[in-house]
Amino acid sequence: MTLAATREVLLRMGSALLAGGAPVPDVEWQITLLARRMDAPGVRVAATPTGIFAGLSSDDAVGFEPVTGSLRLEQVTRVQDVYEQLMRGGIGDAAALRELDDIEVMPSSRPAWLSDLALVPIGTGICAILQPTWRDLVTAAASSLVVMTLMILSRRFALVRTLLPLLASFAVAVLVLLVAQHWPLHGTLRTMVASFAVLLPGSVIVTGMSEIASGAAVAGSSRLVSGVMQLVLFAVGLFSAVSVTGEQLDALTNVRAQDLGPLAPYIGVLVIGCGIVINVAASRAAIPWILLVLALTFATQSAVQALSGLVLGALAGATVAGLAAAVVHRLSGRPLRLVVFLPAFWLLVPGSLGLLSTTEIAAGHGGLDAVTVAIGSVVAVAAGTLIGSAAGRAVDRFLDPAETPDIENIDLTDVERL
Repeated sequence: MTLAATREVLLRMGSALLAGGAPVPDVEWQITLLARRMDAPGVRVAATPTGIFAGLSSDDAVGFEPVTGSLRLEQVTRVQDVYEQLMRGGIGDAAALRELDDIEVMPSSRPAWLSDLALVPIGTGICAILQPTWRDLVTAAASSLVVMTLMILSRRFALVRTLLPLLASFAVAVLVLLVAQHWPLHGTLRTMVASFAVLLPGSVIVTGMSEIASGAAVAGSSRLVSGVMQLVLFAVGLFSAVSVTGEQLDALTNVRAQDLGPLAPYIGVLVIGCGIVINVAASRAAIPWILLVLALTFATQSAVQALSGLVLGALAGATVAGLAAAVVHRLSGRPLRLVVFLPAFWLLVPGSLGLLSTTEIAAGHGGLDAVTVAIGSVVAVAAGTLIGSAAGRAVDRFLDPAETPDIENIDLTDVERL
């Protein structure tokens, strides 16, 4: 084992974890633990959302590995498996690098057209939660097809990719407003948001908040700014559609209607789960666990929200998601913690609420209440994520103290930062 090979493994593993959606503090923590397992206690690590720096000592050259894209859940599962093998000493540097190379070029287990088509059940399922009426579900399904088309075009044309938030919200809003002129919808804004919710930056905003709370101010701030700007682009698209269709801002109504019964949101969660596992190509072994964690998270969030309000519901849901992911990781015997947590996290993040609040404020509605709900929900999910993660690590130490690193006894203050 050479120092150069060890550094390369740490850099490639850190980049893969970032590409899988792990927050910056978690990646720095995991790579620091891995370096200590690989006899490099003087490691220096600094990660950003776009790459990771690492050096094995103060005298060692610092390397950088960029994040070149995102990973599907089936790839994330394999990355976590390689990480755990390295932590157990069950795989060498050369073999680990070959595994990471294979993961990077690993073909999807689903055809591209099927992954794209999965956006329709995701949008319809979200509508079943936000606005469970037959008219809105049909409209959301049709609007999701428009979003799917734009997603396909964004992979071919750079301009479409850059303006995707604006184009998606504009196209969906035009379609929904035209439908509403002939087929009355109770809450047009909710139907619109459900259709392109998969594109909303809720996860970016919440991850940024949790990174700032964990001390990664640079990474967290950059994510927050990016997320807020995307929300603004979505709002601009909505207002442009209102102008084009000759409507007034009052046409963007945020009124919840329900004529499908109390079980509709839970059926919506199941539909969302099926759409997500197809869209992100989750492995077959992970699918039942993903659906289980989704159900537990949504049930907890809904129950607490009914008793104590939206903010506490979001806090409880995020906490349960983090803890349930740790338990599944143990019960399944597979490295599924991040794989089962991410879909639940996407369900929890208040990207839809953020856009609803932003639009209401710009339209002169909502006022302070809208601001409070948006900020409170984001902070609650971020706090719940941190609590759930800490609880999950405590469960690991309790169930298997011999194999689980004792984080409390690892002094990260002696790890030099760049």
